Amino acid sequence: MNAPEETRVPDGAALDGATVVVVGGSGGVGEGVVRSLLAAGAVVVATGRDEGRLAGLAARRATEGLPGTLHTRVLDAMAPSLDADVGELAREFGAFDGVVVAVASWGDQGRKPALALDDREWQDLLDGNLTSVFRLFRAFLPRTAPTGVVLQLNGMSADIPFPGSAGVALSAAATKSLTLTLAAELGGRGPRVVQLVLGVVRTRARQQAGIDDVRWIDATQIGDHVVDLVAGVGPLADTPLQYFTDRSEGPRPGPAFR
Repeated sequence: MNAPEETRVPDGAALDGATVVVVGGSGGVGEGVVRSLLAAGAVVVATGRDEGRLAGLAARRATEGLPGTLHTRVLDAMAPSLDADVGELAREFGAFDGVVVAVASWGDQGRKPALALDDREWQDLLDGNLTSVFRLFRAFLPRTAPTGVVLQLNGMSADIPFPGSAGVALSAAATKSLTLTLAAELGGRGPRVVQLVLGVVRTRARQQAGIDDVRWIDATQIGDHVVDLVAGVGPLADTPLQYFTDRSEGPRPGPAFR
């Protein structure tokens, strides 16, 4: 059922010695990113809230003999101690060359019309998908190397109506705006800040559940693009808004804002 994972290491984009944090590294997309970064020789710090899922990630990657080094750490974006926890990571690993934010929460409310959400469901969705990203940016940006990159992975719900999942869609649109605003505020002074909007992704979890389509984007294809961005190579290295929605087309720039 599962297609073999293939990872490309771009010429001139090896990440030997680079340290990259993948927040949500044990998730479906995050795992593909972790694998590509390890294949490029990076020191990868994969974080998540579930220690068991992180251990599973480490066990799978340990059997592959990839040249990079994987560390796993429990990290909760909504914890009061987030800033101190990220500071501790920076003391342990030094300034980060890349930070990938791959977090999302579908909540436990199921699919509902927008105005059927109660206050608690609405707030939970905003916390899980918007406030968490804001807090991660605030904690990680000051600890990222000036030549590094902070990248948020987002979905097409940032741009289109998403009936039945209003809180998820609104949060996606808001984090897209937040990322582009941070990029504009920095204006090239400090780490690059990038928003990557994704189409449907083939993940290990979806394949195991029997949900798959060869036309979807492989998680490791996204990871290969992340390798380029961390290395600062390729035509999109300095592009704040990018889209990867079509497997055959590959990553492309979004519209420029002035």
